[in-house]
Amino acid sequence: MLVTDALRRSARGEPGAAPGEDLAAAETAAAVELLQGRRNALLRLVLAHRVAAYGVTFVLAYGCNTALVLSGALERSLWGWLLWIPLLAAEAKLRRAKRLGRERVVAEMRERHARSEGEERPPGEPRIPVERMPL
Repeated sequence: MLVTDALRRSARGEPGAAPGEDLAAAETAAAVELLQGRRNALLRLVLAHRVAAYGVTFVLAYGCNTALVLSGALERSLWGWLLWIPLLAAEAKLRRAKRLGRERVVAEMRERHARSEGEERPPGEPRIPVERMPL
C-alpha cells in the first residue's frame, strides 16, 4: 500500500522525502524508482490491486486449463498458469526494491559512521580489524 501511494504521489509530481536511514521509506523510494515508466504500467496496476489480481489470475488460469481439457484439445493443460507471469514479475520487482532499499540504508549508515569517526575507510573494510574481533 505504501508503494501504491508513493507511485500515485510521484505521478502527480509531488516530491518525496529523502529516506535517509528509514528502512521502509528507502524501500518505498526504491520501488517507486524501479516501477517508473510506461513499460511497468501493468506491474503498477497489479501492485495497486494485488488481492484482486491474484484472485482473477487464479480463476482465469483454472478456467483456461479446464476449457482446454474439456474441449478435447489436450489431456492435461498447464497453459493457463502462464497468466501468473505478470504477478510473479511484480513480486520480483518488489523484492528487488526491498533489497535496493536495504543496501541504500546500509550505505547511508556506513557513511554516517565514517563521518562521525572522522576516518575514511574503503566501503568493504571492517571497522574492527579481523584479528582483534571477539569470537
